[in-house]
Amino acid sequence: MTIPSVSIHRNIWFILLAACLILGGGLFILHHVPACKKDIVSTAFLGDIVITFPVAYYLLLMRPLRLKKRNLFLVTSCCLAVAYFILPAHQQGYIAQIKKLTMFAELGVLIYAISKIKRISAVYKQLKVAEPYNPYLLRKSMVEVLGDSIGIKLMASEIGMLKFGLLPFGKKEAIPPAATGYSIHKDAGYIALFSIFMFACFGELIGFHLLIAHYSKIAAVIISILTAYGIVIITGDLAAIIKKPVLVMPDRLILRTGIRWVANVERNNILSVEKIRIGFEPDKDTFNGGILKSSINICFTLAQPVSVERVYSKAVSVTKIVMTIDDADKLIAELS
Repeated sequence: MTIPSVSIHRNIWFILLAACLILGGGLFILHHVPACKKDIVSTAFLGDIVITFPVAYYLLLMRPLRLKKRNLFLVTSCCLAVAYFILPAHQQGYIAQIKKLTMFAELGVLIYAISKIKRISAVYKQLKVAEPYNPYLLRKSMVEVLGDSIGIKLMASEIGMLKFGLLPFGKKEAIPPAATGYSIHKDAGYIALFSIFMFACFGELIGFHLLIAHYSKIAAVIISILTAYGIVIITGDLAAIIKKPVLVMPDRLILRTGIRWVANVERNNILSVEKIRIGFEPDKDTFNGGILKSSINICFTLAQPVSVERVYSKAVSVTKIVMTIDDADKLIAELS
């Protein structure tokens, strides 16, 4: 039986809420109870982190999605790491004992993953020949070798984003002969918006770090690291958008917004290409791929549905694609 996407999204929000309540509530209580009760509270806090949250994760995500049981080891390990850094020193002995129970299973999973790197590389090279402009080749190769699970897909997506985020000043993708590249970020003023957003992020990061550090320095460091990681991901998104333009080739179009999404459209499958007018209302078969949802300026209408692959979501099949393209008039003239 297929699980409705609405239910899955709701469960994901419940999991995130549970994590926030356990960490935020636990830290607040731990730093406001009398010293004589801290030991009991920290033990209960430990139980919530390493038992309650993994059980909730299993019930809300693993079982409905029929994920492989080995994913629970990764979740438990992450919970143990968080508990080790934020709980009092005398609790760390308990955590070390629990960690020993999962160590061998984790070691086996790690050895298995390392042993598959060569195979993943070989599959990636094969896919690169067949689909040279697809930004999701790493994800496809990892899924083929390691299995089709949400954990593997998310890991591959994060690696792809980190590649651009950590190396944002690398070379732009070479435009093939007889092809035309179209940027998508200039007319929308995306770089200016990105700069404003980043400035605000750094200001809030400093203030939030100082606030949390008042209660727990370790928790403040963890939150700051997660925020910095998010900044790297956002930087990677911008770098991918600049480096991977829309490509118009003699036989096909590569429509994309960085590595957020991509669609490989054959030119003989295009019914019409037109600029979007005021009052345009997308229907259920329309994919909104604008760099900003409000900045769309061009609509591709297709004779047959095409698959749109997305970085953090399932592929969708659509007959219309609306997006943001600089020099939209030039592109329309080239396709006429």
